[in-house]
Amino acid sequence: MQALDVSTSIALRHVESDVERRVQIAFSVAPGKVQRFLPPLWEAASMPPGASDGANLLIAFRNRLHTVYYDGVGKARLGAQDRGIVVLVVARHAEDGEVGFWVVRSLAASPSSIPGPYRNSKPATIHMEQRMASDEPIDSLGIESWQIHDQAGHSLLMYLRYRVGTPIQSTSQMTMRGGPDPTFRRIYRTDKGADIVRSRPMAVSRVEEFQFSSTLEEFAEIFDGNERLVSIAVEPWYMRQVLLPMNEA
Repeated sequence: MQALDVSTSIALRHVESDVERRVQIAFSVAPGKVQRFLPPLWEAASMPPGASDGANLLIAFRNRLHTVYYDGVGKARLGAQDRGIVVLVVARHAEDGEVGFWVVRSLAASPSSIPGPYRNSKPATIHMEQRMASDEPIDSLGIESWQIHDQAGHSLLMYLRYRVGTPIQSTSQMTMRGGPDPTFRRIYRTDKGADIVRSRPMAVSRVEEFQFSSTLEEFAEIFDGNERLVSIAVEPWYMRQVLLPMNEA
């Protein structure tokens, strides 16, 4: 998605730094099904041309390896390692045209991540496996296995086996929103590598096996068998700085 520029006239405060490994899966679902997750004046949109062209709902499987928080005077505090998922909807503001990601839910293993900055993170039990196997330096298989169980006993399962490629490095700055307060925003400056292992728009497929299922109650209408897989990106590194506008920090 096109990064959303933040005006240089806005004073920003650095509040967090993270290093993660991620897998991002993009789906296309009926716009009306994702609209109910958005507040008034925001409407369902879709990803622009590229690897995820047409997708409007994404799930990021995140393995947080290192995090640091900074207080108002810049003093650093080491955060907890964590793992979980973030569910994102692509949205457009009906009046000013802003387009970006809306965080509609996150599930996290660490209690320190509850309720999270967007006030919509819930606890979950998570079993995760990430590994690579190779007999040759240029021919590797990657495996991602995730089992997420919420407190109500519902689950989301994902298994991915793929041929490893060369990640494409990129940097971006974007505004992220989510949760019960539509005016709350966080600015992400990211440096990441993305190995696109499947993309329908780009006719890429290095996936050997992929399984996905969800019984999460609030997403029952989303994952009803009619969702369409658009892309899968493995991000072996995802580094970000999180900033808040000074008048909102």
